[in-house]
Amino acid sequence: MENNTTIRTFRYRLYPTKPQEAAMFETLRLTRMLYNAGLEQRRE
Repeated sequence: MENNTTIRTFRYRLYPTKPQEAAMFETLRLTRMLYNAGLEQRRE
């Protein structure tokens, strides 16, 4: 039995406005902080 699975990927170029870019960076900063806090909690 063969496994003929095809995985497709799509890339999209973003051209955010300055407020959108700031919001994306803020979201990234918060998710990074949340991940690191969770990781630190697991290590304790």
